[in-house]
Amino acid sequence: MRFRKEKMNHIFTKHHISGLPFPAVIHHFMAKDENEHIHDHPFSFTSHILWGNYTERIWHMDGSYDDVERHSGTVHHVKAHTIHEIIHVSEGGCYTLIIPEAWERHPGFYKFEDGKIMYRRWNQRKFRELE
Repeated sequence: MRFRKEKMNHIFTKHHISGLPFPAVIHHFMAKDENEHIHDHPFSFTSHILWGNYTERIWHMDGSYDDVERHSGTVHHVKAHTIHEIIHVSEGGCYTLIIPEAWERHPGFYKFEDGKIMYRRWNQRKFRELE
């Protein structure tokens, strides 16, 4: 088994694990990323909360949202099209084990402003109104 560290920014690190019979990544969140946008993912995944807690805000296409507490020892499934963000991380951070599924789509970032949904793909700079 091998680990490959991928430092996303000063508060979020991924540890890719190879050599298992399935793909796996350990995420280590130290705090909410003040620069992170609301986002979705290229694949669905199962998340095992190994240590710590966080609050996830799940957005709906009408601009409303639900805040969900994620606690150590729990497991949840996130669909690729789920639009979400981490809004709080427990003191000391949080470790999760992510088991990704097959690639489904291009991921993107969202903004909900003045009754409009703004969107950009992960590799674009400019947000455009989502129609």
